[in-house]
Amino acid sequence: MGETATAQGLAEQLVRSRALIPTGAQGVYGHGEDFSFAIEGLSRAINRLFGRQAERMRFPPVTPRADLERIGYFRNFPHLLGTVHCFCGDERTHRDLVKTHDAGGDWTGAQAASDLVLTPASCYPVYPAMAARGVVPEQGYTVQVQSHCFRREPSTDLARMQSFQMHEFVRIGSPEQAWAFREEWTERGRDFFAALRLSAELEAANDPFFGRAAGVMGQGQRQQQLKYELKVAINDAAATTACMSFNAHLDHFGKALELRTPDGEAAHTACVGFGLERIALALFRWHGVDPAAWPSDVFDLLDG
Repeated sequence: MGETATAQGLAEQLVRSRALIPTGAQGVYGHGEDFSFAIEGLSRAINRLFGRQAERMRFPPVTPRADLERIGYFRNFPHLLGTVHCFCGDERTHRDLVKTHDAGGDWTGAQAASDLVLTPASCYPVYPAMAARGVVPEQGYTVQVQSHCFRREPSTDLARMQSFQMHEFVRIGSPEQAWAFREEWTERGRDFFAALRLSAELEAANDPFFGRAAGVMGQGQRQQQLKYELKVAINDAAATTACMSFNAHLDHFGKALELRTPDGEAAHTACVGFGLERIALALFRWHGVDPAAWPSDVFDLLDG
């Protein structure tokens, strides 16, 4: 498969063709017609190929702060989390806010944290929703979910967007069910990328934990083989970017949210995530910036 766009030129070409619409903020883009075709086509293909046996859920790009506090996300990833702040003052406070802005000062001090945070991954709202149903049935749950997500990672790297979409499949049940799900999806993921005619490498990985314990936690995640990623060259033919991840959480969410199986044990969970923007970028990088010129089987897969 030949390289059809240089890493340095890909962003420029996508902007020039109006596939991507710059907003002025690093890692935040609008989608034009061609990029929307790729994102929506990927979502349709994922639904069509894999979604029939999964309960479908869709959540907004915000989620209750209390849920992420229970899960412990802010402990491990405070550097990625975006909180939603709102104005809660009176008219006098508003006048002061405007004066501060007009004088070139920081007006955001009048904002206070709300009960919402920006969703960091599509799967997070699923676990509290399923816990609210009570005991997990013997067959467990399989859910497919998609959401706009946010992680505070401003970067000039086109593949590292702050605002992006994730399509995920989540498994909740016994340890055996969760582990088998993760293993099955590593093969499904390979097959999906092959159908897109993208060369992908499966690698062990770890999450970007924060703080002194980050190294130990990351090492433990790798030693237990809890996270794998399918990586594709986007920015550099000699380097690869994670476009799909396969995650086993053990009983972390089960304990945090009191998700219980019929035997009273904490449920185990696993998820597989498709990074839609990153997969779309890989398609544009390796097949060209005009979707109409992509290999016919790839175009038909997304257009179906």
